[in-house]
Amino acid sequence: MAKLYCSEMMGRVVNHAVQIHGGYGLMKDYNVERFYRDQKLLEIGEGTSEIQRIVISRHIGC
Repeated sequence: MAKLYCSEMMGRVVNHAVQIHGGYGLMKDYNVERFYRDQKLLEIGEGTSEIQRIVISRHIGC
């Protein structure tokens, strides 16, 4: 549950950061670009958010 929450929250935060920085948010010169890439890895690693939701719902349903 924590992994799902953190990856979703990081996605929202990084999305806002990229929007604030505009085109600079996607340049390798700035940390925002690295955070954006890291967020995608966190979202995909150990199953996508959709798979995590299925696993959590099965665990709660027992």
